[in-house]
Amino acid sequence: MTRIGYKYRANLADENGNCRDTDSLIKGELYAPKMKDLNDPFEGSVELPNAYSEDYWVTPLLRQSYSAGVYSMSKQKEGENFPCNELLWAHYANSHKGFCIEYDLDKLDTCITSIIDYRIDVEYQENKPTISSDDSIEIKIKKAFSTKSLAWDYENEYRLIFSSYGLKQIAFEAIRAIYFGLNMPLAERNAIVNGLKDKGIEFYQIERVGKDYKLSASKLLFDYTHEIVNIEELPTVTNYIIWYKSPNKDKSSIEDFVQRVRKDLSPNSNITLIDDMSVLPILVNYKLRPAMTKEEIETQAKHWIGYSTFDAPESVGIYPERI
Repeated sequence: MTRIGYKYRANLADENGNCRDTDSLIKGELYAPKMKDLNDPFEGSVELPNAYSEDYWVTPLLRQSYSAGVYSMSKQKEGENFPCNELLWAHYANSHKGFCIEYDLDKLDTCITSIIDYRIDVEYQENKPTISSDDSIEIKIKKAFSTKSLAWDYENEYRLIFSSYGLKQIAFEAIRAIYFGLNMPLAERNAIVNGLKDKGIEFYQIERVGKDYKLSASKLLFDYTHEIVNIEELPTVTNYIIWYKSPNKDKSSIEDFVQRVRKDLSPNSNITLIDDMSVLPILVNYKLRPAMTKEEIETQAKHWIGYSTFDAPESVGIYPERI
């Protein structure tokens, strides 16, 4: 069974507009920070009984903790098919404006050019661990580098420990998939897709599930199949109704489609997108809502999936009648 690890990335832009997380991903890099730069203020906290008398082993351990690099991931839980932890998306992926990398942990362990000193599953407990001179070096390292309070157990963390912090080069074969957050801008999504094309990596879009507090992940097929099913030419604008046949109906995919299809349409165009022909006669034979039947209202709400106007061509309303 493939061991899966998830790395959530915020993809924040610097003052020059560059997204470091995207750049590192496309270059096949990962960054292992120092322990003191991690977000848990209690990282590395241990009890050292008789520390002064045992300084001969305490000092080297502390020195190692100052220079070591730590790369943390969230292990896939049983029954979990994609990165669906709402808290991790909120805390580490910039409230869904970022992305998540899915690693094959077995391949990642072997395809990093830097030597991995330790591979550790983080343990969560109520009290700080106690380290003594009787512990083996492996036990000392594990206690210092991979023990956290119970407040962090939702992370289900797996760590790679390097002797030094900084950038590490990996092979792309260790990356199985990229998941894009609900609110990730289309331009940033496209930058990753274009940068990783032909690398054998799959792409998924995170979406909401109906009215439940659940997330889903839809595989991006980049399918732009469509059919123009109605054209209305007016003096100043042309109205198009387009049957959008792609299974990807998330906001970014529809925005991407509209940007592409506009290149082939009249300059001043209004675009209405539908995903089923049953709604076409309802839109063509427009009626005010009080004059519509319940079935017509429900059909329109279900199958009118997008709308873009000539005066705001970069803006797309998604499922406008559902609101």
